[in-house]
Amino acid sequence: MPHFFVNSENITDKKITITDRSDINHILNVLRYGKREKLILKGPENTVYEAVIKSITDNSIECEVIDSYVSDKTLNINISLAQSVLKSQKQDILIQKATELGVKEIIPFISQNTVVKFGSDRDKSRKIQRWQKIVYESAKQCQRGDLARIEQIIDFDELLQLDRFDLRILCSEKNAESSIKDFLRENKRNVCQNSNILLIIGPEGGWDNSEIEKLRHQGIALLTLGKLVYRAETAAAAAISHIIYEYEL
Repeated sequence: MPHFFVNSENITDKKITITDRSDINHILNVLRYGKREKLILKGPENTVYEAVIKSITDNSIECEVIDSYVSDKTLNINISLAQSVLKSQKQDILIQKATELGVKEIIPFISQNTVVKFGSDRDKSRKIQRWQKIVYESAKQCQRGDLARIEQIIDFDELLQLDRFDLRILCSEKNAESSIKDFLRENKRNVCQNSNILLIIGPEGGWDNSEIEKLRHQGIALLTLGKLVYRAETAAAAAISHIIYEYEL
């Protein structure tokens, strides 16, 4: 059954109104649904609503809620992925796979060797809108109970100041101090349900030595994914999988 996300302001008691234009088009013109068809709608706090279409207008679809429950299709830990922005298609793939793997937020950043350049804040805003749409479609397809957030694009110095995490790790073949497998096992006692973990993946052009030193100075663990060398988008998926394997409760 198709899944769609709705905002809290569109939920009132036993009624949910769908107002997103792309969702309305999908429901009416792609699925060709009409009155009395059933939908799965997802709201805040991983709440899932089973609903039936009651009325249709040009700008909205009104649904009656017949059941609701909390989805279990979400991780018990909060993984934030900080990724140096990749070229268009690679970045799209990374966001898609990170969403499928349950990442809570994606923090795009610009480092010294980041290949992608932005001409203005408007360019950044357009990219973020595009990436959030990819998150939405990916979450629908894999039936996630929530949506990953795309944060504002930050620079390297702002990345260094992110300190709201229980664990901060960086995957890099340059000057790695331990394997991700060993490090995660050694720090398992420091991770519990709802722990916040920051995973940092560098640019396609690699880290500059001065950046590595600054990251180490901030107490961020420098880890290797093993003997193989991965492309940036593959490294992110591999690292997230390691974290889920060790820490998902």
